[in-house]
Formats: sequence, C-alpha cells, structure tokens
Amino acid sequence: MRRAGVLETCIGVFLLTLLAVIAGGVYWYGANPPKSASGRGPGVSGVPLGVAANLPADLAPFGREETFDPGTLSDKIDGKADLYLSTGFVELTVRRFAKKTDAKSWIELSVYQMRDSAGAFSVYSLQKRKDSKPLNLASSGGGDSAYRTADAIFFAAGPKYFEITSSAPGLMGDMKILAINLVKGQPRSGGLTIESFFPHKFLDRSTISLHMKDVFSMSGLDRVYTAVYTDRGCQVTAFISRRKSPKEAEDIAAAYGKFLLENGGVAAGEMIDAPGAKIYKVFDTYEVVMHRGAFFAGAHEVDKLESAKDVALRVYRKISEVVR
Repeated sequence: MRRAGVLETCIGVFLLTLLAVIAGGVYWYGANPPKSASGRGPGVSGVPLGVAANLPADLAPFGREETFDPGTLSDKIDGKADLYLSTGFVELTVRRFAKKTDAKSWIELSVYQMRDSAGAFSVYSLQKRKDSKPLNLASSGGGDSAYRTADAIFFAAGPKYFEITSSAPGLMGDMKILAINLVKGQPRSGGLTIESFFPHKFLDRSTISLHMKDVFSMSGLDRVYTAVYTDRGCQVTAFISRRKSPKEAEDIAAAYGKFLLENGGVAAGEMIDAPGAKIYKVFDTYEVVMHRGAFFAGAHEVDKLESAKDVALRVYRKISEVVR
C-alpha cells in the first residue's frame, strides 16, 4: 500500500474540519434560532420566557421558544386542554435547554400562565402522577406544591404551573436548581393558605386538590378543596370551600344537601357538636355537609359513618380556630 500523499492528507483534514464546523453550526442554530423582523424567533408569539438567568451554569437555551394560547393549546397537549381551559388558562410557553457539552442531554420547561394562583394550583393538584414523590422547594419559599418523578419535576407558584421534563437520566440536579430559581422569582401571596384549614392529624398532604368546576357532579359548585384522611382504617375525603360570605356558604350547603336528596340520598341525622351540620346517606356511603362562617365544608362519600363524623368535626373545629 502506498502512503497517502500530501494533497490527500490536506483534503482529509479539511473535510474533518468542515464537519466539525457544520456540527457546531447546527448546535448554535438550535440555541440561537434566526429572528424575524419583530426581533422574535419564528413561530414565537408572546413575551420571552426570560429564564436564562435562572439556568444552572452547565445549561444553555436550545431550540425555539414556543407559545400556545387557548385556541392552540390542544396542539401541544391534545386530550388535556379542557382541564386547563376550565381553570383559567391564559398562555403556555415552552423552551428547551441543553447541556453545553452534550446537546442530546436537554430539559424542556413548560410554563402555564393561569388567571390566578388558584387555577395554577388546581391543574397542578388534579393531574399528579401515580409514581410521584413530594419535592421540597421550601428553601425558595415554594412550600409543598411540588413533586417529582424519575425524570421530571412539577410545581405551582403564584399564577403559574411549571413542568420540567428531561431527555436523559442524570439531569435531576439541574432541574431542581432551575425549579428553585423559578419559584424564587414568583410573587408570594400572604395570609393563610387553604392548608391552614385542614387539620394535620392523619392528613395525607399530597392529596390536597382544588376542583374548579361542577364539583361532586353538582352543576355550579366550584372552587372546592379536597384532602384525604385515614381514620380507623377508613379513607375519608374532607372538603373545604371558602365563599364570599357566611350567607353564601350557608346557601351552598343547603343546595348541596338538596342535590344529594334528589340523587338517591336520605337524611341521616345531624351533628350536635357542629351546629347546622347535616348527615346524608347516599346508597352505601355517608356525606357530612356543614358551614361555618364563610366556609362550606364536610366529608364526602365515606364508607363508615363514625369516620365521616370524626373527620368532619375536626375540620369544623379547625375552621373555628382559624376564623375566630
């Protein structure tokens, strides 16, 4: 075999260099897409995501930023759009960020701008993954409205709901840093949270959820928080809804009691220690319906009467302690 000539060697070096330049250009284009005359990347419609300052040092923006409004949301999350639209969805912004040393290792950040913090918490709470684990973002003021799976983080902060997903294992550290930094930048509401009104004993805090529309199948019943307790081996779903006034809370309690009676329920007594609280038996389960101040509350579809009464009474007393 003859040794490659100088010309062939030069050509080989040139081709290798050209390939390296092309690869670098592809990465740069992904991180810095061309801008339109308006100064935004193609297909970008809204306010920039603006999270570069919150990124871990080893990540850089990669690909285009995309936005979706109520009319186009289903293009991104087909099958789930109705949940977001019914809870005050405004806009979704999506952007990827890749490892500076490996473009194949990236995370995708989805930010759902909701009308208010209640809407953000509602979508967060109603679609928790079964394999989720609580994630503590308390150091950033994030409280307990966060959880993680093997390759993703989900949390709510202020009027926004966030999802951070990854393309490869080993990115959880970066995702958590980004989550903490993002929470720090969100407005924090003062005053009591809804958790303040749920007694903590036997409460599974990860089950606290906010239902925004037609709760318990009753048309017009909205903004009801639920949480699961374990009482004497029985699962009890407690519920609390803060209304505009004591009169509204009382009216809703009466309307819900009527709804139960119209749908197979029968009156099953009252609770002496919780004035105005009524018990209903609906087929094989029990409901406790009560009001205290501006709160409509109770226990929903409980198998054991004593467990329903016990949890409902503790909720009633907790509300009484907080509002007095």
